[in-house]
Amino acid sequence: MKKENGSMRKGLESMRKETGKRRVLAFCLAAMLLVVGLTAGCGASGGTGTGADQTTAAAAGTAGNGNAEATTSAVASTAAAEAATNAKNDREMVVGVIKVNGTFDPYSSAYGSDDFASKQVYDSLVMRDDKGKIAPYLAESWEMSDGGKVITFKLRQGVKFTNGAEFTAEDAQFNIEKARETPTTEWAMSGVEACEVVDAYTLKVTLKAVDMSFFEKLAWMNFVNKAYYLEKGDQYGLTVENIVGTGPYIVSEWKPGEMALLTANEGYFLGSPSIKKARYKTISDANAAVIALQTGEINMYNVDVPSVSIDALSASSEVTVTSFPSYVFMDILLNCKDGLFADLKLRQAVAYGVDREKMLQVGTEGHGEIVDYPGGPDYIGNPNIKVFNAMDQEKAKQLVEEAGAAGAPITIKTQDTDPWPKLATALQDDLNKIGFDAKVELLDTNGYGQEIWTNLNYEIAISRYWSGTKEMAELMALLETDNPMNFSRYTNPAADPLIREAAGLSDEAARKGLYEQAVKLVMPDVPLVPLYYSYGSRAYTSDLTIDPGWVEYDKVFYYSWK
Repeated sequence: MKKENGSMRKGLESMRKETGKRRVLAFCLAAMLLVVGLTAGCGASGGTGTGADQTTAAAAGTAGNGNAEATTSAVASTAAAEAATNAKNDREMVVGVIKVNGTFDPYSSAYGSDDFASKQVYDSLVMRDDKGKIAPYLAESWEMSDGGKVITFKLRQGVKFTNGAEFTAEDAQFNIEKARETPTTEWAMSGVEACEVVDAYTLKVTLKAVDMSFFEKLAWMNFVNKAYYLEKGDQYGLTVENIVGTGPYIVSEWKPGEMALLTANEGYFLGSPSIKKARYKTISDANAAVIALQTGEINMYNVDVPSVSIDALSASSEVTVTSFPSYVFMDILLNCKDGLFADLKLRQAVAYGVDREKMLQVGTEGHGEIVDYPGGPDYIGNPNIKVFNAMDQEKAKQLVEEAGAAGAPITIKTQDTDPWPKLATALQDDLNKIGFDAKVELLDTNGYGQEIWTNLNYEIAISRYWSGTKEMAELMALLETDNPMNFSRYTNPAADPLIREAAGLSDEAARKGLYEQAVKLVMPDVPLVPLYYSYGSRAYTSDLTIDPGWVEYDKVFYYSWK
C-alpha cells in the first residue's frame, strides 16, 4: 500500500506561478518604460536640422512623451497594486488563545495551550487534509508491509530546519523515540515496537500490532531537530533563540504565557505563507474573546466559541464562524460492576429515561449531534448506525419498579466546570422522574479525575472523552473488556474479538462491518449512555479567508487576507 501527495503540491505550484506572473509583468512594464523613455529622449535632442525635421521631431517627441506617460501610469498602477498586496500580506494577524505557550519544547509541554503556537513552528511526517484524510507532509510517501505492521516512510529531500540543518530520517527516528518515552506524548507512539533509519531519507517503523490509528496519532506530533535539541538540553524551547522547526513560521518575540509574535519562514518547503506575521495573545475569558472579535482587537479565536455566542457571531457581517465535528464525546458513565447499575434493568431504565435532546440543548445550545455509541459521525471506520432506544420515561419507571429500586438514593458525580453541572442537574431531573432519589456531587477537575478515572468510585457520572484521533479504534476501546479506558467496567467476551480485529484492518469497509456487529452486541447492555458530540468551532474576522476544510487544524498557513 502506497500513499503519495498530489493536490497540495498542485495548489502550491499554482500560487507560485501566479506570483511569478505578477513579477514578470511588473518587470516587463518597467523595461518598456525605460525603452520608451530613452527613445523619447533621443527624439528631442540635437539642435541641428531643418525646420521640418524639427517639427517632425517635436511631434514625435510629443507622441513619445504621451506613450511614456501612459506606460509610466501603467507601471505606477502595477507598482501600487504590488505595494497594496505586500502591505496586506504584511498585516499582522492577531490570534486569541486561552494562554500563550509556556514552552515551545514539544516534550516538556502538556500540549493544550502550549500547542496553539507550536503548530505553526513544527511539522510531522503526515497530516490530515481538508477532507479529513491522512496525507503526506514531511514524508512524501509510505509503504506498508507485514500485513500493516511495518511502515516504510520516504522523506522529502531538501526540507530545512530554521537553523539551516536538513531534515533527515535521524530526526524522524529521534522524535518517535522521544515521544515513546515522554509521558505527555507516550499515548501517540506507545504502539511502536521499533524505529529504524534505513538511509538519510528512509525510515522504517514497526508496530506492536496493526493499528490504523497510528497515522492519526502521528499527525499530532511536532518534530524537532535532533542535534539542536540535544545540544540545548533542558534549555530547548525556553527562549526565542532556542526554538528550531521546519514549520511555516519562526518565533520572533515571546513573553511566555502572554504573547508570541511569529513571522513567516520564507524558506518553508510548501512555499512562503500568505500571512507574514501572526501575534498570539492570551485572552483567558471566552466572553472577552468574543467582544475582542467583534471590535477587531483579535482576528481569530483559537478555541471553540462558547455555544451561547455562536448564533450572535454567525449573524454578524464582521465575523465568520465555521463549525466542524469535534473530538469531544459526552456521555453518562454507569458503574456496571458495583452498586445499583450492576443490574441491567436499571441501566436500561436510565437509557429510556434520559432526555438526550434536552442534554444536547443544555450542553451545547443545540450545536452538536446526538450519537448512539462512542464515535463521532466523521470518525474513520464508523458504521453510522442507529441502535439506541427512543426516550420512554413510562417504560423507565416500570423497569425501576421491577428492579425494586423505586426511591433508591443515587449520587451523580460531575466536574464543577461549565457545562457539566448543568448536565448533571438535567440528569438529576430525569432520574427523579423515573423513580430514583438523585442528588449531584460537584468535584474539581483533579478530584473528579481521582474519583472517576483512577479509583472508579462512582455509581453514575457525567463524562467526557476527548479523543486524540478521529479513529473508531480509540473510541471502541471504551467498550472493550479489560481495556484501561473502559471506565464502566463492562465486559462482553463476544464483542471483544470483533473490536480487536477491526482495529487492525486497513480495509475501511471491513472495519465498519466488524464495528457494526460489536456495537449491536454491546449497546443493548447499556455500558454507558451516549449523549452527543459537540461541534467544534472557530470564529475569525471576515477580512480573512480560508477553505472551511482546513479550519479545525488551527494553522495560520491556511489563512490569507481578502
